[in-house]
Amino acid sequence: MGKSKRPKTRTELEDLEAQGLWRAIALGKNIGEGNEKITLEVILRIHKTIFEDAIPNIAGRFRVEGEDVKKLKCHEPPPGRLVKEKMYTFWKDLDVRLATLSTHPQNQTKTQRSIWFASVIEIATWVQHQISYIHPFVEGNGRLARLMTNLILSRFGLPPSRVKYEGENKAAYLQALCQIDLYGDYEPLKQLIAKSIFEGYKREQAIRLQNRKS
Repeated sequence: MGKSKRPKTRTELEDLEAQGLWRAIALGKNIGEGNEKITLEVILRIHKTIFEDAIPNIAGRFRVEGEDVKKLKCHEPPPGRLVKEKMYTFWKDLDVRLATLSTHPQNQTKTQRSIWFASVIEIATWVQHQISYIHPFVEGNGRLARLMTNLILSRFGLPPSRVKYEGENKAAYLQALCQIDLYGDYEPLKQLIAKSIFEGYKREQAIRLQNRKS
């Protein structure tokens, strides 16, 4: 986008961010359903897609020295000078975790599938918290964390989670993040994400049933 077309009002900015977010959702879904390796470059590309028209100077780059963020509800994110290092450590850990799971389990018993599902939820939950905790960007950390969670879920053939920072589950979501920050307890966030996935299954089944009737 040219300089003359950059947003001049708050409404224009919000519209451009919303448009970018929809493009990022589609990008994340496409990557999740494909075979592309999930890397830091993928994370940066998704962030850039959200903000390249709205706030191009921060789009697709990690925070750097001098771009510290204020303390969040239950923790203080690392300073900008440490972000790249921490994100690299996060990615290496993620790469190892993803390598331990089959993306399309076949011929498994019900118990084995339950264990597989729990393992996927554990990785998705960990990803959401890690990105929220490191807060690697100047803006859009929550959106990016949830997009990456859904990319992981999509990679394993699961519906997206609708857990988010707005709406009726905001308080439960923030408290679940705090439980991890303060006590290392991932269970509340795991439950929120798992519940949202099951609700997604129900929506998909209802749509398929409706399509059969029409």
